[in-house]
Amino acid sequence: MKKILAILLATVMLLVLVAGCGGATQKVGGTLTVGYGRAATGDFIHGFGNSAYDLSIKTLLHGGASMFVVTLEGHLETNKTTLRSLDEEVDDEGNKTYTITIQRDLKWSDGERITAKDYVAAYLWNASPQWIEAGADSYEGVELIGWEAYNEGETEYFAGIQLIDDWKYSLTVAAEELPNYSEYMYISASPIPLHSYAPEINIVSDENGSKFDGDIADDAMRVATEERFAPTVVCGPYTFVSFENNVVTLKVNLNYKGDSNGKKPTIEYIQQIEVSDATDVDMLFAGDVDYLPEEIVGEKIERVKAEPGFEAHSFLRNGYGVMNMACDWGPTADVNVRWAIACLVDRNALLEQVLEGYGGLVDTEAGEAQWMYQMKKGELQEQLIPIALSVSRANEYLDKTEWKFEADGTTPFDPSKATGGGYFRHNAAGEMLTIVHGAANAQVGAVLEIEFLKNTPLAGINYNFEYPDWDTILDQLYFAFRLPDEERYFSTFSMGTGFGVPFDPYYSWHSDFLGTYINAAQFEDAELDSHIISMRRREPTDHEGYLDAWFKYAIRWNQMLPSIPLYSNEYFDLHSSRVQNVNTNPFASWYAIISEITLAD
Repeated sequence: MKKILAILLATVMLLVLVAGCGGATQKVGGTLTVGYGRAATGDFIHGFGNSAYDLSIKTLLHGGASMFVVTLEGHLETNKTTLRSLDEEVDDEGNKTYTITIQRDLKWSDGERITAKDYVAAYLWNASPQWIEAGADSYEGVELIGWEAYNEGETEYFAGIQLIDDWKYSLTVAAEELPNYSEYMYISASPIPLHSYAPEINIVSDENGSKFDGDIADDAMRVATEERFAPTVVCGPYTFVSFENNVVTLKVNLNYKGDSNGKKPTIEYIQQIEVSDATDVDMLFAGDVDYLPEEIVGEKIERVKAEPGFEAHSFLRNGYGVMNMACDWGPTADVNVRWAIACLVDRNALLEQVLEGYGGLVDTEAGEAQWMYQMKKGELQEQLIPIALSVSRANEYLDKTEWKFEADGTTPFDPSKATGGGYFRHNAAGEMLTIVHGAANAQVGAVLEIEFLKNTPLAGINYNFEYPDWDTILDQLYFAFRLPDEERYFSTFSMGTGFGVPFDPYYSWHSDFLGTYINAAQFEDAELDSHIISMRRREPTDHEGYLDAWFKYAIRWNQMLPSIPLYSNEYFDLHSSRVQNVNTNPFASWYAIISEITLAD
């Protein structure tokens, strides 16, 4: 679970527009215990990467005051609970200024009012050199005028931001960033509690833009080393209580105004715990856990469906199961090696043995829930290179690489000798073609390992499987590019990825982010870059133009194959009947609609 969104950058948090409306205050009580197959890493503020197991906590803590919400159709709409008015104006140079007026009854969890200053502070803070120096990474506001000069410390001012009064501020998007299909994301940042983060600091706004009126270096370091792991003041529906023994405990935020319909949570405590893949359903039946989100294993789904008093709520996945690869190091830096590996994956075995019918195959970066994929699925499939098990094709791809010799580095590799023994490909330097794989999910990894180790020897690949802890996987996936070559280890990873709304692969694959964790694979391709920009350079309402650009992107992505799609499937939220009003959907996980979910007495 990478980006793991699809990466949500910096403090961008979107609520989800759900059916229903706010009403009378309801009684608050009870505890919802949610089980995940991995523990949270403990990074509970933005700027330090994102795993799915931290994202749930981050959303519950910080996802309460965004300007936009995601509809059930997967589009963005304004959040009337937070946003009072939104005006836009384009100047003679093509720069667009958004003037945002917030509602006046928003509060932080400590009772302090949320004001426009807190939103301006979010942009200043996350783009500041001091925040980067404290170890964070953030591209909040990168599309605004003056971001680069401010981010690199050339000026104290962030030119594209103005604090107008307590309830109003403006953001100016640079002309060269317009139009953009994801334009509203530029102005979607959630606030930060400046009175808590930096109590002695204020904001100055004048004709030069906005700046902090003092040095935040010490405050930034304190937040990065303390607040990061135990947030004290938040704007989301829940507050942080503790993270002990791999259990995160949250308590309802009584100062939370409500979701986009004004609805507030009725569950007093949430506990997120780590559960074993082998016993999670047994724990559900025993009452040790109430809720198992986003299950993919068919056998578990069928067990819960058959058990009285328990439910399995399904929805198509806005994402896919995937094999991520290092595209800047080792054998997988060669596209022909990547394609060879793809030809040795028996993806049908995953469908049969893990998903048991609750999923399908995709040959590019796509999910069944994406409207683009649904509209172009047939036409797209006619133009994609199919990913299918074929040892002969794998050998053809590998013969185009440096790994085309026997151990002596000169004798051509002979596929007829690769009968499953110790006959492997080497390069001219006599180095063996070796791939080390890190599996994030034991059940998916186990099937991949069996199938891979039947097929990879036939193509001369020495393929090794490991099941490292989650922190190791995240470090190797996102930050291995910082290591010297001799300290790098994994070439491939099996995991899952969720896509953002709107889908914008700029923050996954564009070469602008080489040398950062954003482009985790360190992938670079000029043609794919151009298609990504073409997708972005659309008005938010130009769905047809965006669709055409996405189609070309999907074809080029398939050709270059920076990752290997494994499946796109149905997700099932498994829970006891005690947990009610579970209306999760492709764009709204349980934590995004927590105000809707209730517990029976």
